[in-house]
Amino acid sequence: MKIARTNIADEVSNWLIEAIRSGRYQAGERLPSVEELAAMLDVGRSSVREALRQLQALGWVTLQQGKGTFVSAPKVQIGSSLASFSESVQARGMQPGGVILRREVIPAPEAIACELQIETDEPVNLLVRLRLANGEPVAHETSYTPTYLFPDLLDQPWTVNTSLYQLLSEKYGVRFLYAVHTLYPIQIDDTLSQLLQLPIGTPAIKLQSTLYGQDHQPLETAFDVYHPDRYQYTVVLKR
Repeated sequence: MKIARTNIADEVSNWLIEAIRSGRYQAGERLPSVEELAAMLDVGRSSVREALRQLQALGWVTLQQGKGTFVSAPKVQIGSSLASFSESVQARGMQPGGVILRREVIPAPEAIACELQIETDEPVNLLVRLRLANGEPVAHETSYTPTYLFPDLLDQPWTVNTSLYQLLSEKYGVRFLYAVHTLYPIQIDDTLSQLLQLPIGTPAIKLQSTLYGQDHQPLETAFDVYHPDRYQYTVVLKR
């Protein structure tokens, strides 16, 4: 195969990602050497090395000194865009799923009301889900949305694959502009241990996110705990 002469490293990176997604290279498998890939794709070795560095930063591969480059076990990537859970999982070639643990309208606690810019005890939609990728638990999600903006949200025909973002967009016509993320280190407690299949006390990341629409209006605030071996948080910083 011959790579088009645009940004060669990016083209090599894209080719390798597609090869991993298609199953040509499996998780745990050693990739061809830099020299072999350069010859296979008719590119320079420096372009291959740069592509592999990109894939390592994105979590697709692991570089092992003296051994080579190996395909990483798939991880769900968050933090780089306003993608839904389902979109993030599908982007890694996995099947999204979920279990609804709690779904009800409740009075907004003070902290939640503050995030959503509503009055304390004003009704909010509470949705708690265990999120799955290829049938494996990867995240525990607790979502709050203002009932006055999204009435009857919890009465929708929810399935294991229902995307909250898609539902808010298609049914209520909202447009997402940006989100504010705050990360906290935590230790897995007894409840999360059972749900995420992790030992009690395992270090993990808790993400608080508030989603905003037009005129900086808060649309959702959520608290998510991620399985440390199945999630990767990526931040792109620009100057």
